[in-house]
Amino acid sequence: MGSDVPVKRVILAAMFLAGCAWKGPMAAQTWPGVEVGDSVITLDKAAYKLVAVQAEANETLPDGRLKVKLELANLSALDLPVQIQTLFRDANGMLLGDATPFEMQVLPGNASALYETTSLAPGAASFTVQIKTP
Repeated sequence: MGSDVPVKRVILAAMFLAGCAWKGPMAAQTWPGVEVGDSVITLDKAAYKLVAVQAEANETLPDGRLKVKLELANLSALDLPVQIQTLFRDANGMLLGDATPFEMQVLPGNASALYETTSLAPGAASFTVQIKTP
């Protein structure tokens, strides 16, 4: 047992020195064109490669709430499950407390599907839709 002590000390010293060589947190890895448009953002590579926005519309309802509609296309031949969330913003572009939870929607292969949501409270002037794969 006594002969194991120097080996343990060498291993501990090597681990300590390796830790000192750390240069800080790794830089975030991004891919080009994460933002699909001003109001639609993909949160991962799969969504970026496989989901396209065919059409986008919004309207302010008589009660002041904002209604958002997107036509999303699946560029793959297989059905694609995605999670979609809408964040509502005021006239200055600041986030309101009004956001939808992530909703699961399955986009059929090589087809389009409609996503539609409405803000809960009046005052939303714009929105950001976030799309990711589960």
